[in-house]
Amino acid sequence: MLGKDVELIEGKPIAYIRSIKAFVLSDIHLGYEAHSARNGVLVPKVNLAYMKKMLKDAKAGREVHMLIITGDIKNDFSSVETEELNEIMELVEFAALEGLKVILIKGNHDNFIDRYKESLRIEICSESKEIDGYVFFHGDSVPKIKGRPKMLVMGHEHPSISIISPAGRKESVKCFLSGKYKGTRLLVMPAASYFAGNSSVIHAEKMMSQIFRVVDVESMHAIAFGYGATMDFGTVKTLRLADRRATAARL
Repeated sequence: MLGKDVELIEGKPIAYIRSIKAFVLSDIHLGYEAHSARNGVLVPKVNLAYMKKMLKDAKAGREVHMLIITGDIKNDFSSVETEELNEIMELVEFAALEGLKVILIKGNHDNFIDRYKESLRIEICSESKEIDGYVFFHGDSVPKIKGRPKMLVMGHEHPSISIISPAGRKESVKCFLSGKYKGTRLLVMPAASYFAGNSSVIHAEKMMSQIFRVVDVESMHAIAFGYGATMDFGTVKTLRLADRRATAARL
């Protein structure tokens, strides 16, 4: 739990905000498999099924009426490919059957999605969306923030950390980042996509998102999920120090 109102669903890249009865996902990248195939790389078509199962499992026992996607519902930059549109429609239809209104805050991959707004029957926001004090945005830019929100929630960064797996291997594990931006709580969502590449917050010299020009990344907590569990691994500063010590010990 991040306070009394925000729950990070155990083992999943989903935040649940109780007061507004909403799930938050980011960086879904539907259409990834077809994009890869066009570039000569064949991968199994699992991303959409993974999203649907994850949402259905998370919804059990919780009252949820909204699905807020903080950017990059689609994968291709230049257009809306047929496969992307079909998968987006299927996800929207699934959400409707589950009683979820879909709200999309456009990400840098979501070019031209607006032209399908009416047929998709979803709300599309170009910069940000404020709901009951929570401000949602993608993260490739920083929106104008009025007043003192309860929390800022963004995606775009695809944060991850490295851990030693039960098998003894070093693995990249997706994580949430929790910290503050100018005194306001900030939650950075992990990439929900089954295939999305991740950005190590331990080894990164510079974070992608503009907001990190102001935010003290090292003071943020990395909350990783995997193997069916979610765990706070402490601050990024602590993880970076531990990684440097481990590297020095191997030399």
